[in-house]
Amino acid sequence: MAAFLQAARAEGICVEYSEAFYRTNPREKVQRLAEVIRRSTARVIVAFVASGDMLVLLSELEGKVLAPLQWIGSEAWVTDREMLRFPLCAGSIGFGIRRSVIPGLRDYLLDLGPEQVSRSPVLTEFWETAFGCSLGGGQTTAGRKPCDGKQNLRDLQNPYTDTSQLRISNMVYKAVYAIAHAMHSIICTDEPNTPPHCNTSIRVEPQQGCELSRIDRETHAFDTFLTVSR
Repeated sequence: MAAFLQAARAEGICVEYSEAFYRTNPREKVQRLAEVIRRSTARVIVAFVASGDMLVLLSELEGKVLAPLQWIGSEAWVTDREMLRFPLCAGSIGFGIRRSVIPGLRDYLLDLGPEQVSRSPVLTEFWETAFGCSLGGGQTTAGRKPCDGKQNLRDLQNPYTDTSQLRISNMVYKAVYAIAHAMHSIICTDEPNTPPHCNTSIRVEPQQGCELSRIDRETHAFDTFLTVSR
């Protein structure tokens, strides 16, 4: 934020106020911020916030008498469908990562069963919260009844099962692919008409992986685009 403020002032942009908040802050703090927005003469608001925080702020602003505002948003919230239910966000603009498809990801996510989930504390917490039951057999968690084995991720409708908005996730997917491809190029020799030979005992220096990863990233461009919220 400090870098943005410095760049804005260097361009002669008048910044009327700069406020920070988080969705877990007391409501009084969010109400104070909403009042700052309502009373200010600024008509353009640049919001670098996560979508969850933005929802809290917009919920507080909803119903207040506001002059027309132009919101400029970060990737974190400007592409979130939840924002469409707030009329005051109409016309918001921002930069977003291009939406893409990761083949096979949805089936992989939804094919997880209780046995696989129970091996991971993170997945166990997600499963028990999503279905309201405990994977701990006869022991219940937070008063929940034991899961009966009939729970199926394909029956859920939540962000976990929605793979239609893969933006940041796709960037992670590309990054992992670039690193894996770079490592393969270092330890494996692929010759035409011969089986690949990989020497896993090779000591890989960090700069080798970084250089090959950079080349692979340039081959698979990381695109961004301008998005406008209607």
